[in-house]
Amino acid sequence: MDKWIKKKEFEIVFAPFNDNGTQIWVISRVKKLPVEIVNMAVRLASLDFINYVRICDETLAASSENYPKRPKVPVTNMNHETAIGIQILYDTKYKTINFYDINSPKKGLGGQMVDAVFQDFSKEWQPAVVIDWSNGFWDRMKEKYRPEEWVL
Repeated sequence: MDKWIKKKEFEIVFAPFNDNGTQIWVISRVKKLPVEIVNMAVRLASLDFINYVRICDETLAASSENYPKRPKVPVTNMNHETAIGIQILYDTKYKTINFYDINSPKKGLGGQMVDAVFQDFSKEWQPAVVIDWSNGFWDRMKEKYRPEEWVL
């Protein structure tokens, strides 16, 4: 059964992060979110190197940095020299999460972000990586997390 969290409820869940310096923004047109996406945002925001999380109706982005002229847009670009971030596209109808962008100039932090995504994540949702330029990173993640269920 699908469980959704209404705007007032997820704002309460995100408030402690916003009060303590990690910013979690949800765009205004989003009135409810799947519990899986709310929990994923909380786990990512709990990582000590993540400072910004933005949730739209089909994406979740988390990063150590924002774009300077776009203060509510986390930097997730691959090969960025300093930003540590991840962007996930999600589809609530088909229950898929697509790892769209991931970047970490420091070894091991990409894996920590993937750990945060999959910790207690519903088996009803299917992970995907549409374009893999990682030189083996996603192959290792596939073996670590639900190897038979990925769309690669």
